Amino acid sequence: MFLKGYRLLDMCWMGGGPFTAQVLGDLGFDVIKIMEVSKGAGRRGGKDTGSLIMEHNGAQLSHYRFGIRNARSVRLNLKTPDGLDVFHRLVERADVISEGFRPGVADRLGVGYEALRKINPRLVYAAITSYGQTGPYRDKPGHDINFESIAGFIGMNGRAGGPPVVPGALVADFGAGGMSAVIHILAALLRREQTGTGAYCDVSLTDAVFESNSAAISPYLGSGEEMRRGEMYFSGFWPFSDVYETQDGAHISLGAWEPYFFQNLCQAIGREDLTELQWVVERRDYVRRELSAVFKSKTQAEWVAVFQNVDACVTPVNSVSQAVADPQMRARNMVVELENPLQGKVPMVGSMFKLDGQPLEAHSWMHWPGEHTDAILSEHGFSSDQIADLRDRNVVG
Repeated sequence: MFLKGYRLLDMCWMGGGPFTAQVLGDLGFDVIKIMEVSKGAGRRGGKDTGSLIMEHNGAQLSHYRFGIRNARSVRLNLKTPDGLDVFHRLVERADVISEGFRPGVADRLGVGYEALRKINPRLVYAAITSYGQTGPYRDKPGHDINFESIAGFIGMNGRAGGPPVVPGALVADFGAGGMSAVIHILAALLRREQTGTGAYCDVSLTDAVFESNSAAISPYLGSGEEMRRGEMYFSGFWPFSDVYETQDGAHISLGAWEPYFFQNLCQAIGREDLTELQWVVERRDYVRRELSAVFKSKTQAEWVAVFQNVDACVTPVNSVSQAVADPQMRARNMVVELENPLQGKVPMVGSMFKLDGQPLEAHSWMHWPGEHTDAILSEHGFSSDQIADLRDRNVVG
């Protein structure tokens, strides 16, 4: 664990914040989730605002079915003076705070950066919000689909002439925004090593998607000409960079940009006549029709076998179950079994980080909100009698 010894107090409920905490936890951070004491339905959804389980059509579909790895939790009522005092005690020994409140809410609760930096000047504070702390949208609510829409990302997804398509992955929360928060935090910690002082990180999930969409935006800024949906060079304009249906209703993806790869592709499918048409704009539709007919002649598995040893950048379009079983994902330990103290070995998505070959470890588990309240408060100098008194008065849970 490369970053063992750092502590994060995470006040984020959903979206990019929890993903940020997971990444830092996997890197060795001691992640302490600050969760609400009260139960009951609320704007955050669910029957219990501290629940880890979400229901859909009567089925339990949860990212946290087996618990949250590399995290501990405290239930704390920040709206009481004593609850705020407890939180301030935790802040004294924290390295990083992450919160996902709308701008201004943290300050009203007494947990904003200006208040906490007086307690701990070395604190790195990450405010992870929909649109950032400035701008006309700063106070608006939103979710992943909204951030992607504002940033022009969803508008570029889909076929030419068709409607925009919602991505099947949480691009803002997990891909762009969550990683933006991680980079903000690690950069601030690195600077702290040089200066001794903390930093305020204004993380906008929408900003992160916008920058990630620069392959579409930068050409427009340079030329003033806007590419339309499905007509970007990498999103279906060229037939050698597209997705094709196979005989069994599955799909194959092509990324044969370089002439070498396209030539190998054409040879493998017995259509060497298409080689010279790779960059002929006027023949794009013809080449696409021909490739479409060819790929419908075999199943996905058969095409995978054909291209097994061919340098042509041809890959199956995996379903989730196929991705989980994919030998490359397995070889890279992107699906792992971790020892859970309550459930034995449990399957989980692995970590993208490969540092000196160290395997992913689960150094702590959170199975329910407030599971570690007593232990964490005890670590911070609270006696068992004090903890019992706080619990009796609904300050902690």
